[in-house]
Amino acid sequence: MAVLIAGQATIGAEVACRLAEAFLFDTLTLASQCQELAPVLSTTEDGMAPEAFPPEAIPPGSAFPRWLQPDGDLGARIEAMFIAGLQQSRAVICSGADSPGRHPDRLHEVIQALESGAEAVLGPTEDGGYDLVALSRCEAGLFAELPWSQATTFESTKQRFEERGLRVHVLGLWWDVDECEDLERLKQLLSEDAARAPATARTL
Repeated sequence: MAVLIAGQATIGAEVACRLAEAFLFDTLTLASQCQELAPVLSTTEDGMAPEAFPPEAIPPGSAFPRWLQPDGDLGARIEAMFIAGLQQSRAVICSGADSPGRHPDRLHEVIQALESGAEAVLGPTEDGGYDLVALSRCEAGLFAELPWSQATTFESTKQRFEERGLRVHVLGLWWDVDECEDLERLKQLLSEDAARAPATARTL
């Protein structure tokens, strides 16, 4: 049975699955609350089947288009989603689902920055990555050969954007859930304000 291991702590596969459902539910709910956004669920091929996502992961009464990610590393997949999205919209926000508890103001700041002339927005996280990235234009190769899942991911991406001439806006620092210690921190946050991520709060 698969487990998530962090130090001496472990989370069984069943609990990890329920948390993943709750994280996705809360991420989609947050995006749906922004009237300026039209949320899309981007998945790999094994996540495209109707039964791939249990009902618990999708807000009731909601229907989200699913876009298939192409083969390739994370950079190639992100770039493909931006190119597809920018064919339909003036700007695209790409967000992971592993940062529940973000305040809606974080998304509102992204939208405001784009409307004020920023061409790229990055939301840095404490581990050196970022929880979201937004673009109003995306050239081929923009995300090629960047160091993913490293302490330098954010800085390398920001540098790449600036080298390509993009006007970059940087959000305040946030954090994502990678280890069991992060779950404890999230639990404390949601004990004070469960409305930030209600499905996750119930699961924890």
